[in-house]
Parts: sequence; C-alpha cells; structure tokens
Amino acid sequence: MHHRALKRVLVIDDDPDLLAVVTLALTALGGYVVETCDSPFDAVEAARGFGPDLILLDVMMRGLDGFGVLKAMGEAAATSSTPVVFISAHADRRQIAQYESLGCLGVIAKPFDPVALPETLEQLWALHAQLRMEAHQREFEALRRAYIGELAEKMAAMQAAAVALATGGWDRSALESLAHLAHRIAGSSGLYRLSALSRSAGALEEIVNRLLNGPTWPPGSSPADLARLVEAVDRTARTETNLGAGLTLGVAPGIPRRASGV
Repeated sequence: MHHRALKRVLVIDDDPDLLAVVTLALTALGGYVVETCDSPFDAVEAARGFGPDLILLDVMMRGLDGFGVLKAMGEAAATSSTPVVFISAHADRRQIAQYESLGCLGVIAKPFDPVALPETLEQLWALHAQLRMEAHQREFEALRRAYIGELAEKMAAMQAAAVALATGGWDRSALESLAHLAHRIAGSSGLYRLSALSRSAGALEEIVNRLLNGPTWPPGSSPADLARLVEAVDRTARTETNLGAGLTLGVAPGIPRRASGV
C-alpha cells in the first residue's frame, strides 16, 4: 500500500518559545508546512481547518492537558484518524506505554534536540504507515474469510441454474442467470486473491455467453454438459480455499456424466 509523504504538521503547545523553535526546525530542516496552535481548547478547530498529516501535541498545558485534547481529536470526524505524537517532560518507559495505550502514535521526550526532530517525525510517520498497512491487512483477511464462507451459497446458486437447464432443456433466462453468476464469481474471487477460481468462473462465463450469442437457438449441444463445467468451477473453489467438502457441489442426481460438447 502506498503511503504519502509527511508534509503538514500541526503543533499544539501553550509555550510560545517551544512553538517558535519547533516551527523553525520543521520548516527549515524538514521542509514541512507547519501550523501552530497555542490553546488546547482551539486544537480540534485548528486541525479541522489546517488538515494536518500529523499532530505534535504537548501533554502539559493550562486548562486542558494533552490527554483531553487527544480524546477530543478522536471524537471529531475530521481528526479521528490523524496520528498524534505527544511531547512530554514525563516520558519514562512506563509513562510512554501509558500514553501509547491511549492511542497516540509515539512520544518525544523533553528536552529534545530540535535538529533531530524532523528525522524523529519521519521515523514515527513510517511507523504509522506500517500500522496502517497491518490494520488494512487484518480488515482484508476478515473480508476474505467472510467471502470464502459465503462461496458455498454462491456455488449452490450456480448449480441450481445448471440443474434447471439440464432437466428442463435450453432456457434463455436460466442460461443468462448462469452467466450472471459466473461473471460475479469471476470478478469478486479475483479481488479476494482466488485467482484460479476467477479464471475458472471466467472461462465458464465466456462459454455461456457464446451459447447465448451463438448463430442458432437453441444450441445444438446438450444443456447437461454445463453441469460438468459448473462442477469444475466448484472443484477449483474447494481446492483454492482449502474448504474440502465444505463446498461440495458436484453433478446433481439424474444428470448424466458425458463428454462435453459445449
């Protein structure tokens, strides 16, 4: 996953001297676009208006500490996913772990070297990219598992269309339904990295479309032959998803096995 470069940094601190030094370091040495906010009560509005990539937030401020600001940021739609880095004079190992458990990306301990600040932020930004990628992967795998869990139902629908054709003879509506089902499985399975199933369903879709758009209707071949093709798609699904009998489809009773003439 591509992760954009860090460009815009919002610094929130009620100490004007710290704001001046940090702004100079980040603009002159880091090349960032920097906005500052000297009131914790204005922090969310400042972030909403500026649209920072990252927020540098002091922990100890008058009236509302950094924890309160972090909580408010998390509750606001505009800033809920913006990474926050704390600046704190109290940053031993236990406190850093506590801060990070509250949802901040990292902690920069005071006093810090302003010259090294851009490099520190880049390291934290890289960590943010890694965490985002890991979260995306977990979400994708959850969706993939759900998709695989629903494949049996999709394959059963494909079988039903094939059985309707095999038992009732050529029917354009049933054949169009089979083409639609094969098209959906070919597209969606490819998105979920089931490439063999995508190719198999795509080949079935192509064959069915040739039958639908052929020069004669009904086709000269037997509709029972389609059941063997659907069985092949099911076999591919079971193999690629490692679900074994969980996706059993096969040829329905009463449909003869024969060489395909499709």
